[in-house]
This record gives sequence, C-alpha cells and structure tokens, in this order.
Amino acid sequence: MSDAYATTDQLVSADSNIYDRGLDAAIALSVVGFTLGLVTLVNLVPPGTSGSALTTALGTLLAVVVGAVGITGLASFLNVVPVTSQRVRGIGLGLVISTVALTALAATLPVTMATLLGTVLLVEALAITAAGVSSRLELVDTEPNMSAGLLSGGALGALGLAMGAVVGGSLAGFGSLLWLVTAAVAGVGLFLLAILPREDLGSTLPTAIVVGALGLTIVTGTIGVGWQWSPQTLSGGFTGGAVIPVFLLVGTLLSAWSAAKCRAGFGARGREYGAFLVINLNAFLMVAVMATIVVFVTIKGIGYAVHGLSIGALTALVLLSPALLATIQFARSPAGTTDWNTGARQLFRILPLAAVGSLAAVFASVLVTGTPLRYAYTYTVQVNRQGRALDTALAVTPSTTVGTLLLVLPALLLAVTFFRSFGSLRNVGTQSDRAGSIRQAVPTAVLAMVVLIGFFLAFGPTPFGLPLNETVAFAAVVAGSVAAGGLAVSPLVGVLASDGPTLAESAQREAPLFTLGVFGGLGLLLATLLLQPVAGINPRVGPVNLVPAVALGAAVASLALATLTTAAKRSSEETITRRLLTEETRLGLVGAAGFTALVGLHVAATGTSFNVLGVSIANEGSLSWPMVMQAYIPLGAEPGGIVPAIIGTVWLVIGATLFAVPLGVGAAVFLTEYAEQGRFTSVVEIATNALWSTPSIVFGLFGAAFLIPRLGGDESLLAGMLVLGFMLLPLVLITSRESIKSVPDEYRDASAALGVTQWETIKSVVLPAAMPGVITGVILGVGRIAGETAPLILVLGSTLNATAAVDVIDGFRFVSGPPFIVNDALLSASASLPTQVWAVIAAGVSGSPQMGWATAFILLIVVLTFYAVGITARTYFRRKLNYE
Repeated sequence: MSDAYATTDQLVSADSNIYDRGLDAAIALSVVGFTLGLVTLVNLVPPGTSGSALTTALGTLLAVVVGAVGITGLASFLNVVPVTSQRVRGIGLGLVISTVALTALAATLPVTMATLLGTVLLVEALAITAAGVSSRLELVDTEPNMSAGLLSGGALGALGLAMGAVVGGSLAGFGSLLWLVTAAVAGVGLFLLAILPREDLGSTLPTAIVVGALGLTIVTGTIGVGWQWSPQTLSGGFTGGAVIPVFLLVGTLLSAWSAAKCRAGFGARGREYGAFLVINLNAFLMVAVMATIVVFVTIKGIGYAVHGLSIGALTALVLLSPALLATIQFARSPAGTTDWNTGARQLFRILPLAAVGSLAAVFASVLVTGTPLRYAYTYTVQVNRQGRALDTALAVTPSTTVGTLLLVLPALLLAVTFFRSFGSLRNVGTQSDRAGSIRQAVPTAVLAMVVLIGFFLAFGPTPFGLPLNETVAFAAVVAGSVAAGGLAVSPLVGVLASDGPTLAESAQREAPLFTLGVFGGLGLLLATLLLQPVAGINPRVGPVNLVPAVALGAAVASLALATLTTAAKRSSEETITRRLLTEETRLGLVGAAGFTALVGLHVAATGTSFNVLGVSIANEGSLSWPMVMQAYIPLGAEPGGIVPAIIGTVWLVIGATLFAVPLGVGAAVFLTEYAEQGRFTSVVEIATNALWSTPSIVFGLFGAAFLIPRLGGDESLLAGMLVLGFMLLPLVLITSRESIKSVPDEYRDASAALGVTQWETIKSVVLPAAMPGVITGVILGVGRIAGETAPLILVLGSTLNATAAVDVIDGFRFVSGPPFIVNDALLSASASLPTQVWAVIAAGVSGSPQMGWATAFILLIVVLTFYAVGITARTYFRRKLNYE
C-alpha cells in the first residue's frame, strides 16, 4: 500500500497505486451492491427484471451516482467544499466506474437483476482474495497481525455454521445427522481458516469463500427468481425474491469490511477502520428501527396520498436550491482531526450534498431531454364495499412553468440566509461624491414611493376623477424601475471599468457600490413593485413587463458580480482581501436571490405571468398534488384532498403553542428563580409530572365538561386549542425548568457583579442560555398533541368531509361591547387530520382504509414539518449563544 495513505489530506497522486485504487473500487462496488440489494428487497426493481427495464433502472442509478459525484467534485474543484481525502476521492471514482460497468452489462448481455447481483458478489470475492494474497506475498506494503482474532473468527464461523446447515439440510434432509456434520465442518473450517493464518489471509480468504458461495448460489440459479421453500414447521415460506437481496446485503457488508481492512493495511489501523464501519452500521440500524413506523405508515398511505402528483422539473430544481445550500454548508464543516478516520467523516459530511446533487442531475436531465419521468402504479379504493383499482402516476414533467409561491419562498430563504452570513463593508473602498449623493437620494425616492402608495390606497387609482394612475404613477414606476436597475448594475460596471491592477483590488476599491447597488436596488424596486397593484398599472416595454424584466436583469447582474468576486478570491492570497471578497460574494448572492424573489412577487401582485427564454412564472405553477390541494375527499372512487384538515391541524398546534409556551416558561422562571425551593416547589413538580402522564381522554372530558359550556356550548376550534394547550403545558414547564436549572450560577453571579437587576439577568442571560432546552420541550410536546385524537373528538368533532378550511385571520372583527374583538371561526368546529383519520375509517365509506392511511401519512408530514421548524429554531439559538 502507498505511503500517501498515512496522510489522508493529500490529493490522489501517482503514489496512490493500483492496490489502493482497486480496493477503493471494491468498497465502492460493495456500496453499489448494497444499494441494489435494498432496491430489490423492497421490490422497486424485482430480481427477475431484464432487458430495457433493467437498463432503464441502472441508467437511473447511473444518473444519480454521476450527479452525486459530479456536484461533489465540482464543489471540491471550486474550493467550496474541499475534499482532501484520497480515500473519499477513490471511492467516488469507484462508484462511477461500478455503475457504468453494471449498466453496460445490462445493456449488452441478456442478464437479469439477480444475475447481476450474483456477479457483484463474485467480483467482490475475487477482489478481496487478490488483496489478501498480494499482502501475504508481500507485493504491497502492509502491517498484518499474526491472526485475524477470535472475534472475526467467531463471526465467520457462525456464518459457516449457518451455510453448512442449509446445504446439509437441502442435500440430506433436516431429519438426518448429515446436516449437523456438514454444518459443524463448515463452521469449524471457516473459524480455523480465520484464526490460524496471518491476518491478511485470515481476513480475506474466509470472507471470500462466504461471499463467493453466496454469489455462485445466485448466478447458477440454485436459488433463483422462482425458487421457493416452505418448511413444514412454518406457516409461511421463503422465495427467491426475498432471499437473493438478503444474500447480497450480507455479502456486500462482509466484502466491504474485508476490503476496508485491506485498504487500511491490516493491523491496529485496519481493525479500527473495520470497527468504525461496524459502529456506524449499528447506528444506522438503530435509526432504521426508529424509522420503521414512519416507513410503515408511508408505505401504507403514500399510494393514495400522492396519486396524481406531478411537478415540473424546473420547479423541482427551484425547491431543491435551499437544500443544496444547506448541504454545502454542512459539507464545509471541518471533518475532524487528520487521523485515519478523517476520510470516513468527510464522506459522511458530503453524502447529503451528493444526494441532493443526484436529484438535481435527474431533474436537469428531464429538462434537457424533454422526456418526462413517470412512475405509473395502481392504488385500490372501495366502492360499495368492493375494491376497485385506479390507475395513477407520479411524474416529473419537462414543464418550465414555476408558481409564484414556489419561487418566492426559496428565493427569500436564500436571501435571508446569505444576508445573515454577510458581515459589513463599511469604511471599505473609495468613497466618491457621486456615490454619496446617490446614497442620500435613494431613501428619499423610496419614501416618495411609499407616500404615493398610501395616497392611492386612500383615494383609489383615479382620485377625484383624475387619471393620476396613468400619469404620475406610471412615470414613478418607470423611473423607479430604471433607477433600481441602474443601481443593481452599478457595482458590476464599476468593477469591470475600474483601472485596478488586479480584479481583487478593483472589487475592493468599488466596495461602496456593492451595498448601494444591492440594498438600494432592492428597496427601490420593492417600493416600485408595490405601487403597481394599488395604482392598477403594469408598464410594458414591448411584450415584456418592465418591473420583472428589471428585477431579472438585476438578479443576473448580482449573480455575475458574485462570480467575479469568487474568481478574484481564488487568485488572491492576502487574508484580509479574501475575507473582503467573501463578504462581497455573499452580498452579490443576496442580490441575486432578492431580485429573483421580486420577480415572483410582481406576478403574485399583478396577476400577470412573466415569460423569458421559455421560462414562465405564473400564479398557477406546474405542481399538482390533489391530496393536499383539493378541498375534500368525495364519497366515491374519485380522488380528493384534505386541505381543511391540514389547515385545521396547523391552527390547533399554533393556538396550543401560543397558550402553553408563555405560561410554561413563565411558571418555570418563577419556580426556579424566585420561589423558595422547598415543599411548595416539590409539590408543584410532582403535580406537573402527574399531569403530563395523565391520559389524553381525561383532558378531552375536561374540555367537554368545563370549556365547551363556557365557550358557546358547541364544539369549537378554540376549545381544541385550549385542551391541547393544557396537554402541552406540563412538558413545557418541566423542560423549561430543567433548562433554566442547568444554566451555570456563574452567569448569574457575573451579571449581578455588573449591577444588573435580577429580571434583566433572567431576560438577557438565563433565558437565552436555556432557550435550546425550552425549544426541545416544545418540539416533543408538539409531536404529541399534533396527533391526539381522543380529546379532539370530544371538543372539536369529527367532520368527515369539510368543504372549506377555517379562516382564522379573516374571522376577527370588532364589536361595540365586551370582549370588543370576536372571531366566529374560532368558535366553530373544524376538521383536523387526527379526527379525519378516525372519521374516514370509522364511517366505512368508499376507500376508507386507503384514505385513512393516506391521511395518516399527511399527518406524519405535518408533524415532521413542525419538528423541522423547532429543530431549526433550536439550532439558531445554540449558534447565537455560542457566537456571543
């Protein structure tokens, strides 16, 4: 093995020889084989698949792998996510080579998926055999121990015992002693073969025998696609479709473990690397067990839930952009120390980026080829107690139409993210008199636009019968758009026209134009955009609307500016200059995302679509999801949606959180910081724990007997909010109190030493430090209350098919007497996802099981969304606390 392996931060070079690269390819092939085993196990691609269907499946896998490796390689080349481990680079190249080879075999030979899976195991067996023999013959530099160890020998012996028992039982029958002899010989033989020779042979030859035997069993058809075994002692049986993927999973895990030990040179480092893989495998299995319920509900409900789902490829790419940014930030995190497992850590950090990149590659291929990606399937509903199969399909279409909401939300999220990472460019660069005058004029222009907006809001588009909208407002919109576009382009023009000796110095000199162009252009164009709908105008330049065209041009200019500063940063070696260019790049990205969001806002405000270069931005996008976009589920075979139940659940959780969190945190502050610790606080703690463990139906009975009579006497959304709030309150109190207790007393003492009052100390020091724990409690509580059904049946009702969603915001109105503000929406019943599940199944209507599981699946998505929001908030407070 090469000496370059000792320092994993080196790039792949000529020192990394064929042995190292071959083992990287073997590990990569194991990863590909393990993935194919999972795909086959869930019958996404059956073992008997062949011909064009197999080529298409492997071609899709190839696109995923190439996209994942390609975007990671591009990020490394651009120094966005440096990938310094040669092991990671070698495995990435091996993944591409393995998938290309498998796809080529499927396209050129009449093979089935099962044959390919067996071939993968045979190749793995040959590879690890060659690696072990090469080490034993000292053709490569390794450091093996005298033995592979009893643990490895025991594991391989157990596998040999199981394989021998199966072979002996198949040949002589399980009623004969021959199968016991065969099992014992196989088990003892593999055990001795693992512990007696030197480690390089003991870790490879027994593994190769097991993996090769599994591969031969599949390739020769001994256990083929149509194979079945039904033991008399079992009510069920085993089929080739289930056994073949299991063989592959076991074989690829063994071969990956053996190849990893070979790649690390055996010895202590090889064992540590192998143990590292086993530990991570155990962690993965633990997560898989916890996700079993999620997967089960998903499998049962996703068929009906996603019926008719289709999305345009461009829309999918837009929605994927925030995830791409998040995975890049995650991958940029340091991989840890420069020890042996740096490459593995770095691999796990770039896996999310690779996954997002693979999806982006698939969506981009749909756009480029113009061929939609469809997955057709059938789902069953019940009509008059009889099952009826309905045809549907999931589709990614080559549509280039993007909805305004799906454009604005990701763009705003990206703009806010880049802005939060942006520092400051104050007192940097050359301050010119002209730039200073423009900087002072921009707020005045924005204020004038705001005054015009207020005027037209108050008096209408044609005040006093005068067409001021077509004169004054029209001129203001045109002037504001042109000025905003000029501001947005000014930093790009300034950098390109500057006479600085280098691009970096030119960007540094023109730094004042960056903040003026981005923030001034965004503010002025936003005010101009808001003036259009209130004045009822939409200026056009030929066939193009003026404002979105300016916004698009400004976005392109800002993106070009970010590209220039990135290029300048690569050619600069001074630390201060590189930091400055980083801030300018972030500011350019803020402008690109912000101006893009303004394009979508214009379409939403004016209702006029915007078309450019074949891309259309409209209020009606290319996303269609009937389950979450239609009003109700009809009592028949026709598909429908559950929008009222989704919105009702969201309002229930929001109302309960607004009720419970302030009360719980306030009580925790009092009990921890003010109340004397004694019997009173102990009694409160016991009562709180008892209240948290109280069955939910008791809360429902309390709401039905106490709250409903005092809230109009009918089931209502407000009663549901209060009941769920009472259920959430104890957990918030418990977790908040423990979080406040965990804040070190040194924080309080340091604040008191500065003369700060107790309340200021609590507000400014204690609560911010305890906030991550408080949010954790809220997350756990929301996960419980969002799925509660029993109390909601009693206080909210169980509406089966609500035709309209509750409108809480527009329901508020003022009255002349107490309480002066009323909301009829809060005092009326509403649909919710938990009660919808119960009502659909209990009613026994058409399609009830499928509709019930689909509703449960949507409820799971809503709960996970709340979890994601809470985890994001907790992460934000933790980072803020660490930075401060």
